[in-house]
Amino acid sequence: MSKEKGESVRMRYIIVCVATIALLTTCYSLYKPLPDGFTVSTWDRAVMHIVEPALRVAYYYPSHMFSKASSMVQWTRGALNFLSKSLGLLVNTHGEIEIKWQTWNGTPVKVYRPLNNQTSTDGVVLFIHGGGFALGNVDMYDSLVKRMAYETKTLFISIEYRLSPETVFPGGILDCEAAIEHFIQFGPAQFGIDTSKMVIMGDSAGGNLATVIAQRRAARNATPKLAGQVLIYPLLQMADMQTVSYRYFHSRLDGYALVDPESVAYYYMFYAGINMDEKAYLVPSVMSNGHVADHLKKEVDEIMSFEKVIEAKRGYKNSSIPERWAVRPSHEAQQLMEPFLTNPDFSPMMRKDVSNLPPTMVVTCEFDVLRDEGLIYAHRLEAAGVPTTTINYENGFHAMLNFHSELYEASKAVYDIEQWTLNAIHATTMPVKL
Repeated sequence: MSKEKGESVRMRYIIVCVATIALLTTCYSLYKPLPDGFTVSTWDRAVMHIVEPALRVAYYYPSHMFSKASSMVQWTRGALNFLSKSLGLLVNTHGEIEIKWQTWNGTPVKVYRPLNNQTSTDGVVLFIHGGGFALGNVDMYDSLVKRMAYETKTLFISIEYRLSPETVFPGGILDCEAAIEHFIQFGPAQFGIDTSKMVIMGDSAGGNLATVIAQRRAARNATPKLAGQVLIYPLLQMADMQTVSYRYFHSRLDGYALVDPESVAYYYMFYAGINMDEKAYLVPSVMSNGHVADHLKKEVDEIMSFEKVIEAKRGYKNSSIPERWAVRPSHEAQQLMEPFLTNPDFSPMMRKDVSNLPPTMVVTCEFDVLRDEGLIYAHRLEAAGVPTTTINYENGFHAMLNFHSELYEASKAVYDIEQWTLNAIHATTMPVKL
């Protein structure tokens, strides 16, 4: 071997060694042990040990580098839209689902229709995606909705409502309602469905919108009545950001690429029309409940009273839950948020009368800051006499359904949701009188 060739080999060897060391160092620096019970199987845990750091690198760390909150939103949108294209690749509908975009009353919708209208039901699911009112879109949920349409052989309508901060409350609600009213008017003729067999479904902020729409329809006795509502880890209130599930996040999950208290505060305030590029300094106060004016506290406490039961009964395996920390009152935050905190169209948890609502499925996840509000709302529905199915996935986390093809726990949740939805649709079928 010539001297030049030997030097070249050594140089390549050094480069490979340096690159390997750099890679291992990076992996080591990104490694964060997952909590006990996070995900249910060895496979799921291994997948999340890869996915969670990747999410941190892709959007969590970069988004915290921006000085403007609106820039953080734009970056996170782009990163999640890009990453979502790598999820759900295993979904195969065998060419049996026809997918088309339409526009109904000015709102784009994506229609997932069993080919030749070969449905197992003549019902429909109206799906509203999540994303904190500021993120997400119909395409990000394409594989999930397509899978459910195929496996239930049921028509699905996925609604592309406008996002904040460009469109603030109640713009998203009005978009969804406009599309639904169009469907009620023209759906039976166009799709051959029975509008008494409508189930509304949404996750996270989409769960908020689904809840609000169901409440508004019930309040005005709108017909046809919904056959059911499926609320998947719904975002229902922001009056108490010191529930057990919020406090657990601060003690054990801070810094992970999971839905965090700070993001909830930012996105909810964007949705309220507050310029968070200018008002970001209010977030620490909001996270301590300093945004709740004194004259609203009694009303909030009455609605949220079941959280005392959660505090007494629900823990996180061997993890201790910190006590509530001192409230940092902010008169400015209280003034800005007062019109919204007890407005049921913004915070549907605050609706006093929930007795006239359709049969409901509430899905919550143990490792989710929103866990407790979902459990509280489910309890209130049950107490009001609403047929309610509550499932808390003790190994699950917020937004896990976006990994329905990759994680066992998420796939099981999809199956449970599908079965409940089919039962709700079939339950509306009137018996034949002989």
